[in-house]
Amino acid sequence: MRRAVRKSKTFKDENPFSLSLGDLMAGLMLIFVLLFSFAMLRLENLIEERKSQLEHLDEREQIKKLLISRLLKELADFDVEVDPDTGVIRVKEGILFDFGRDELKQAGKEFLRLFIPKYVGVLLANPDISEHIAQVIIEGHTDNVGSWDHNLDLSLRRANSVAVYLFREEFGTFDYEEDLKKLLSANGRSFAQPIVSDDTKLEWKQNSTQTLRAWIKKYNRNEEERARNRRVEFQFRLRDWDMVSPKAEKLLEIETGLSIVIIRIKETFFLFCNRMFPLWHIQQIYANAF
Repeated sequence: MRRAVRKSKTFKDENPFSLSLGDLMAGLMLIFVLLFSFAMLRLENLIEERKSQLEHLDEREQIKKLLISRLLKELADFDVEVDPDTGVIRVKEGILFDFGRDELKQAGKEFLRLFIPKYVGVLLANPDISEHIAQVIIEGHTDNVGSWDHNLDLSLRRANSVAVYLFREEFGTFDYEEDLKKLLSANGRSFAQPIVSDDTKLEWKQNSTQTLRAWIKKYNRNEEERARNRRVEFQFRLRDWDMVSPKAEKLLEIETGLSIVIIRIKETFFLFCNRMFPLWHIQQIYANAF
């Protein structure tokens, strides 16, 4: 009796789904590529958005520098101190007020009638700049002679005296007066922000004439420094200006972080491809061989 010869089965005959693992790997690869592409697109769009914000902040920084340079030029003839970093204008107490008083001196009124039109003109004359001005602040400051609440009240009353006087009939009209009304505010800071130290604790030994002279000299020097703390400041704020520097730093951190994330994702993607494609290729060879 003739014995039937059984035909050997290949791996494909025994398992019609032998390619399913390879197909699965290819499908997973496709899904990973799509997710990777979507994530990369979102990250790149986010980076472009951050760059746009940084450019906007840089524009504000340029406006700030332009304002400060113009203030330094236009106010050069006035007895004021212009902070080259912030644009804050500091007016000494003696120009506007007597010690411990909140009524404007006649000399102080004359000073303001000359100073304010120049100052406001720099801020508001150019529409490209004025549109960025969010606030103009008159801020009173004192030294630490007396209690904190007394000095707070004094500094606030002085700032209010200046602000109110600007719109009295006695002051007269000036350009951009109505615009200034919309932007102006008055604050008092007591002795919270001294320019120089208010420490006046000096030791004096009575047994030395030379020590007495040195003490008097040092005391007078301290009084001059304390007088610098008694002042009225004129400040401007750009829109969201208080947040400009922190935002800029934060945006730079975010941009750097996103760039690093993109690099890491790319590295992971290529590593995944290098590992998975050889495995998928081996499965195909194995299936075809049997």
